[in-house]
Amino acid sequence: GHARGVGALRVRGRGDHRGRPPGTPLTWAAGTVHQVDEGGALTFEAGTPVPTPEGRPATDERWLTPLAGDGDHQLLGIYSLIMATFLGTMGLPHVLGRFYTNPDGRAARRSAVIVLALLGMFYVLVTLLGALSRFYTPQLLVSGGTDAAVLLLPTAVLGSGAAGAVLGGIVAAGAWAAFLSTSSGLLVSLAGVLSTDVLPGRSVADMRINAFRFATVLAGAAPIALATVVTQLDFAETVALAFAVAASTFCPLLVLGVWWRGLTAAGAIWGMVTGGVLSAGAVSASLAGAAESGWLGVLLYRPAIVSVPAAFAVMIVVSLATRKTRPANTDALLLRLHAPERLGLFRDRVERDDSAINPAGPV
Repeated sequence: GHARGVGALRVRGRGDHRGRPPGTPLTWAAGTVHQVDEGGALTFEAGTPVPTPEGRPATDERWLTPLAGDGDHQLLGIYSLIMATFLGTMGLPHVLGRFYTNPDGRAARRSAVIVLALLGMFYVLVTLLGALSRFYTPQLLVSGGTDAAVLLLPTAVLGSGAAGAVLGGIVAAGAWAAFLSTSSGLLVSLAGVLSTDVLPGRSVADMRINAFRFATVLAGAAPIALATVVTQLDFAETVALAFAVAASTFCPLLVLGVWWRGLTAAGAIWGMVTGGVLSAGAVSASLAGAAESGWLGVLLYRPAIVSVPAAFAVMIVVSLATRKTRPANTDALLLRLHAPERLGLFRDRVERDDSAINPAGPV
């Protein structure tokens, strides 16, 4: 790749560098661009500044500027990423699954506040991690191994002694726990949908359990097969793409389904299909390497700024066109949904449901 010197550097290279023999001392002047062949290695003298890859901010002041760098349409990419992360959080299946275990609406709202607080702390820690990594492990920008910053930062800050090793081990264990918990939550959510809404089966408990097991195998086979094919992929890019898909599908459904009484089943379905096709198509094109330079390439890597408004628009337009199919009890359902539990609306509905099963009265 190409690297730009930020100060006069004395380096020694392994491998040919512009026809020079291995180990020949080189001097890189400030502001000059040099090319390092693939597989080559450079050794810098202690205390020298780390060179910056071409196209990246060369100073900390420029690094803190949102539009620093030489990329095209950076503001478009930033706003699209913000939209994906903010709106995609509410659409992640394993986050939605947390609300299924709440006994009532008050507990669900309390869970929502706690989750929002934890997510806020998470994003603050991500920013702090980026700043510390920029200061303590800037060499990762040259080697391209920025995903390793989480594991290398403890030893870089505390040294290679016992404290750094212990903290690094804790970080590694936490990372694996996060990976496994997230993947298991997604797997359970997807397998539940497949076993109840897609796969045929009766309501017998044993048959439903077998269907869920089979659905779990199907749900895990696709990502495993994809992981064996895609071996070199920036983890940060995959997270942004996953959030874009969630923001383009479940977010419009939740927002309009909870706050707009005009949403119909047809509008919800077509809106989710539109957002899913646009975002998933962009993700597939990005993973296949079809992204080009310019605004089209930015939208393929950051599709939320297009797919999210498109999903909202399709849901609204189709719902207005099919307004006659709106259920007659929509207003009553939304009233129960938004009314406090102390009014007893939800309790009355439960008692009526119980009395329908047991005419003698609620149990």
